[in-house]
Amino acid sequence: MKKIIFILLLSLIFPNAKIKSLILPGWGELSIDKQSRGKYFLYAESLLIISAYSFNKLSNSYESDYIAYAMDHANANLSNKDYMFALDVGSNDNISDFNNIKKRQRSLLMTLDLNGDIIREFGHEVYPEGAGYDWNWDSESNRSTFNSMRINSINYEKYAGFALAGMLLNRIISLIDVMFLENQKESKISSIIIPKGYNGMELQFYIKF
Repeated sequence: MKKIIFILLLSLIFPNAKIKSLILPGWGELSIDKQSRGKYFLYAESLLIISAYSFNKLSNSYESDYIAYAMDHANANLSNKDYMFALDVGSNDNISDFNNIKKRQRSLLMTLDLNGDIIREFGHEVYPEGAGYDWNWDSESNRSTFNSMRINSINYEKYAGFALAGMLLNRIISLIDVMFLENQKESKISSIIIPKGYNGMELQFYIKF
């Protein structure tokens, strides 16, 4: 009963089907009695929301894992550091090797701000040693494992972004669909979500003229 009252109140606040489609894809179709089309958009939106949440959670989980892994196997403190530092930690076995490479490239020493954080400037890529940016991997295989976790974290973050973009696209498609239906024309818009397992998803939509 409470759900019915809630839906009725929302319908009074947002009587326009187009606005409803922008708020929740499929809601606009349902409000003009296009049940099957409305359910299709709601299904797509549900899948996108679940995917965005899941991918974001996986990304955060891998990030926490590689931060802890770097501390355990390289004595590197990645907490409150920028992502570039994580890239650099994964690129060389220790800070000395990294700095020697940068010095040969004629890079200069990075300076610290008042909070002890490095200031990234063009041409300054040598880390100050003993300032909280040191690292020393205990094995090549552990550094490789760290990089795998870091890459997984970034990939899942991208997938979450794709899902959010899909939610925006789903709203646009639903809006156009409602506009066609309100004009009593047969809508020729269709969309499909293709799950790609752990590799993300693919959202396709078609408009026939």
